[in-house]
Amino acid sequence: MKKQTRPQSILFGVSMVMFFCMIVLSSTSVKAKMPPADAVSVGSSVCLDCHEDVGNDFAKTMHGTLLSKASENSCESCHGPGSAHVENQDPAMIINPAKQDQFDGKSTCLNCHNTDNFSNWAMTDHNAADMNCSSCHSIHSEYEAMTTGKINNLCTECHLDVKAAAFMPSHHPLKEGNMSCLDCHDPHGGQATFAHESSTRELCFSCHPEKEGPFIFEHAPVNEDCMLCHSPHGTVADNLLTQTEPALCLNCHAMHFHAAVEGWDGDFENPQAPERAGTTTVDGWKIGILTKCTQCHTEIHGSDMPSQTISTSGNALTR
Repeated sequence: MKKQTRPQSILFGVSMVMFFCMIVLSSTSVKAKMPPADAVSVGSSVCLDCHEDVGNDFAKTMHGTLLSKASENSCESCHGPGSAHVENQDPAMIINPAKQDQFDGKSTCLNCHNTDNFSNWAMTDHNAADMNCSSCHSIHSEYEAMTTGKINNLCTECHLDVKAAAFMPSHHPLKEGNMSCLDCHDPHGGQATFAHESSTRELCFSCHPEKEGPFIFEHAPVNEDCMLCHSPHGTVADNLLTQTEPALCLNCHAMHFHAAVEGWDGDFENPQAPERAGTTTVDGWKIGILTKCTQCHTEIHGSDMPSQTISTSGNALTR
């Protein structure tokens, strides 16, 4: 037993040492990006001696307008006191919010942007991916209206799989500009837009309320998660279904026994309704039953009406 557990304990010890080394190195790098404790403010006019082009663009932004009215040290409101940086011209002696990592906590921007919209930033996937505000936002550039198209293009610079899915035959109208990624997602970690609960099901019902019910005859997946059957960004199958019918339905439901019934070749008559006479084939049952389940089960999300199929009542989710 000792021979089996000893290598595991050694690996565990090595991994813990590496983990703490990463923390130490990260904390050291963070301290290197901070101004010295004795640094003092020098004023934005001194900053513009070297960064005139950045200052001119920044003055046209919302940040520049507000900070210039509040203080003469608008640059140092975000970058910290700049005397040491000016004297030594060392980038490590000034705060650069664009280079802050997750160990910094993104505190520079969150000092002002501390509303509920950003309260869950630390728990988001963007933060876990070591992104910061400047990964998406350009602070010094002149303000440009973030139209739907620009937002979608910004998001799909990283989310290439979503961009590709938007070109599939069935998709939400992202590439057409009729929807924005922000209609469903909050990149800063707040609750999903329009949803009463932080769940995909509630979010979908925000735009598709007719699918919510409650119904007398319910379809269990609808009450659990829409993503069991649908893929929201785009699919090859119709209606954003993850698979075509009947393959999708057969993941949960057994095949109708009629599909195994062998037919016969030839014509048949119907004396009571001559217009319904026709020709049958050996594979007629298979073709009829294994084409699309929704040809018969039309109320797939749920129904309040009794079914025309008396034997199953409305449980068959037919109209």
